[in-house]
Amino acid sequence: MAGPLEGVKVVELGVWVAGPAAGGILADWGAEVVKIEPPAGDPSRTFQYSLTGQMMPTNPIFEMDNRSKRSIVLDLTTPEGKEIAEDLIADADVFVTNVRLGGLERLGLDAETLTARHPRLIYAAITGYGMEGEDADR
Repeated sequence: MAGPLEGVKVVELGVWVAGPAAGGILADWGAEVVKIEPPAGDPSRTFQYSLTGQMMPTNPIFEMDNRSKRSIVLDLTTPEGKEIAEDLIADADVFVTNVRLGGLERLGLDAETLTARHPRLIYAAITGYGMEGEDADR
């Protein structure tokens, strides 16, 4: 069954919970979501904890938040990684991130830069301290 966001392309640069959860919801609604992960992977992929005294082999929160997505490993500190990310974003309708502002600026993936290059792009940033102000890069 097609969802209301069928045909919408989303690029997600998210780690841990907030960004991936947002991307997961968009995928639930039918969007095509591509998650960009660093070479070491999303840190929550390998985060282990115990609810019963035994370590779990996988992180169920990672699996839940990253359901129904495609994933690509890119080193965004290299020209090749940046080029591939730029190609994905150029074809996307939405960019979702929960990476801190300073990191986004260093990568050229901040809202000002991306929306100047791609005026129709919806830029969705989820942060703990906002995108402006003295705590923006916490």
